[in-house]
Amino acid sequence: MQYQRPVNPRNGKSSYWLLLWTIPFIVLSALIQSGVINLPNIDSWITPLIQHLPKYDLSSLATPEYRGAWWILGLFIVTSLFNYFFGEEFIYRGILLPKMSGVFGKWDWFFNGLLFGFYHLHKPQIILSTALYFGFVFAFPSRLFKSNWMAFIIHGLEGLLGIVLVLGIILGLS
Repeated sequence: MQYQRPVNPRNGKSSYWLLLWTIPFIVLSALIQSGVINLPNIDSWITPLIQHLPKYDLSSLATPEYRGAWWILGLFIVTSLFNYFFGEEFIYRGILLPKMSGVFGKWDWFFNGLLFGFYHLHKPQIILSTALYFGFVFAFPSRLFKSNWMAFIIHGLEGLLGIVLVLGIILGLS
């Protein structure tokens, strides 16, 4: 599957115009992340097990000492590039998702999302919602259109939002 042109699931023709199908998934992602669409609170099932673990929080950077620290932006851009493009999307949607179809069939996108969720154990307070959310929003369009460009674009917007937030911290706007 890798980074190739998306393929129309109906007629088998490939076209970069199919990347426009990322728009509904981007909107869905924004609606879920903003809280307009509430997913079932399945994380509460494991809350007693993880309630004392540290939480992932970028707000600790919003202090005066990081104002003008442009190196943070450079570090964030480099890590985002390796995380989204060369890392998660290449491995999970480019390599693993096509191989998982032989084992899980049409549910490969769901189990790819679960695996992706377990990969995010460094943020244990969101493990279940991460698995289900990313399983659908990232893996499903990649599977449907046979291209991990779909997931990279959707996931990469998260990185762009992070760049905006880090830039706000550096400029002292937070």
